[in-house]
Amino acid sequence: MFEAMAKVDRKALGFTPVTRDASIRLEQGPRNGYDAMLHIEGKTSRTVAFRSVGSGYEWIGEQEIFEGPRRYKTVDGEFQESITLNYDKVPISGFPINELSVVYHGDDPALEWPRQLSLEAVRPTLTQWGY
Repeated sequence: MFEAMAKVDRKALGFTPVTRDASIRLEQGPRNGYDAMLHIEGKTSRTVAFRSVGSGYEWIGEQEIFEGPRRYKTVDGEFQESITLNYDKVPISGFPINELSVVYHGDDPALEWPRQLSLEAVRPTLTQWGY
């Protein structure tokens, strides 16, 4: 699976390298458009989806969540602000396919909805947060 990940320019999409100390859990079995998924917890939280091809795998999507320093309140409770990057090559998560989706959850007026975010727009914030 890591070979399949290495074939994709994940850095250009904004995804960070998986660290050696990350906790990794494998989910297998055909589900919602993928054959296997890695759940990776470390400095960030991510899922990486794969399709089985021959004796190996093809990377077909990834989602990475970057937590910020502040908490915000909603009617559903208090949460940690976050930026989520999502890229799917096939319909998996409900995000558009073949397009990087960038979503902010929090109350920072520079980032909050309805602003349409891009990787370039959130890079300074991710750097400020230590990513």
